[in-house]
Amino acid sequence: MLPGFGYGRTGKQTFERLGPALAEEGIDLYVARYLTRDGLESGREKLDEYIRASRLDRYERLHVFAFLAGGWTINPLFERQLPSNLASVVYDRSPFQERAPAIAVDKLRVFAWLRYGSTIFDIARTPYPSMTSSHVKVGLIVEAVPTSFITGHAQAARAYGPFAFGCGDLHQRYDDCGYVALNHDDLYVRFNEVWPELRAFIRDGRFTSTMNRTAPAGDLPGRKRQ
Repeated sequence: MLPGFGYGRTGKQTFERLGPALAEEGIDLYVARYLTRDGLESGREKLDEYIRASRLDRYERLHVFAFLAGGWTINPLFERQLPSNLASVVYDRSPFQERAPAIAVDKLRVFAWLRYGSTIFDIARTPYPSMTSSHVKVGLIVEAVPTSFITGHAQAARAYGPFAFGCGDLHQRYDDCGYVALNHDDLYVRFNEVWPELRAFIRDGRFTSTMNRTAPAGDLPGRKRQ
């Protein structure tokens, strides 16, 4: 599990509760703390050290769920050296929330620096770096609901252009893609609701038949930008 900027006490509690349930299914849950204040490359180095220290190469199959910052961190790392046992990666994506770093850097520059350091600035100016390996099953879980941060900065969010929710618009090769009626904050707290889809993807390389695969219209509430 690769949490991102939204990971805090409630998210930690969510994964602590989930861990024993996964263990009963024969899955060991690891939650990597890898983000640093020193930029994305520093986070990649820390994540690489975590993978080695946790001896994740001893498992027959490795499955990854990456929250937003996790994708920006792990993909270049895996492009350089793909773990031989990596079987699947499911990415949390959000055309809404992926604009949050740029908005924070532009509108709340000092606060963003004090809280997140260089890493949020790196993500704000770095286009999504896709993982291209064809040897790994890739799933996309797309948040269909904006956070209060995004709705509170709706004009700034819209200024970056239309919100493109089509799976093909997310610049990531995928084997399956679906939409959840959750925002980024919800996903940390209600991750247990998403777990059945991850379980299915781990087992079959596909989400369940009940996964919503219809892209939302994708705009924010309130007045549209003229």
